[in-house]
Amino acid sequence: MKSGLEEYKGKKVFIARYDHMTPEEVKSEVDAVKKYVASAPEKIALVMVDATGTLVSPEVLNQFKEVSSHVSGKITAKTAILGMSGPRKVFLEIVSKFTQNKTVPFDDRQAAMDWLVS
Repeated sequence: MKSGLEEYKGKKVFIARYDHMTPEEVKSEVDAVKKYVASAPEKIALVMVDATGTLVSPEVLNQFKEVSSHVSGKITAKTAILGMSGPRKVFLEIVSKFTQNKTVPFDDRQAAMDWLVS
């Protein structure tokens, strides 16, 4: 699993890494993230999803919707999404419908992480 917890400015951020993946790799990572989040002993407050360079095809979009709905009860505060500029922001709107937390797109990892911990 490429995804995992990182500490940033004293806070834990779950980084969901789907960057530069094929649809098959996205499916494998989504399955791993679902298992990880389901077994997490506590809710995850801060999440950054990195989809930079990944083609958001209908198949990939379905995987992202599935993981979003599966983990929405375990994520409590904010989600930043990297790699969703321009027309790809439609993905963000779809994901936002499946989550109860605040989701904001970013083009810069540093800005995303700073916003998450603010």
